[in-house]
Amino acid sequence: MKRSAQTVIREGAYYTIAAANGRVLEVADFNTENGASVRLWSYEGQPWQQWTFEEAAEGQYRIRNRFTGKVMDLAMSGVVNGTWVHQWSKTSGAGQRWELVPAEGGRVKIRNVLADKVIDLVGMRVDNGTQAQIWQDVYGENQLWKLTPVPDKQLKDPPPAPVRTAAPKSTRTQTGKGAKAKKTSGKGARRAAR
Repeated sequence: MKRSAQTVIREGAYYTIAAANGRVLEVADFNTENGASVRLWSYEGQPWQQWTFEEAAEGQYRIRNRFTGKVMDLAMSGVVNGTWVHQWSKTSGAGQRWELVPAEGGRVKIRNVLADKVIDLVGMRVDNGTQAQIWQDVYGENQLWKLTPVPDKQLKDPPPAPVRTAAPKSTRTQTGKGAKAKKTSGKGARRAAR
């Protein structure tokens, strides 16, 4: 067990990483591929919104997603302001190592070891879908994170396999091919029927 800021990091425990408004960092669209973005979203108790901190060196962690098993990483190993945070398979690279820097109110800044920049939100936005990025520390509210342990009752069952919902089916149909196609519903069909 390591103490970082006012947060105790327990080995093998899972945490949510929440912005000031309570929305959390998650892997976008529960995507398991390398390069899937890390973004902000309302907490729904899903495993792709839960992270564990694995010690990488003294005071440094790899932040691994519970659902995908991949770790937070810097896109293209970028080190400039605005480099997106995404997930990638574990490597030995410093772009996957993070330090927890104490901040006020029991919150932390999550500083990347390679870039010496902290996790931030694009455009200082805090709405669902906002991409996580790194930025120089400007003492901004959007650079402060609350680490909250995931309750044991949410961890008892193995992570469920997500179900992608199909796009709604269109009610418009066409018959024929190419320029001769006729719409069988909507305005086009009504005009053709006249």
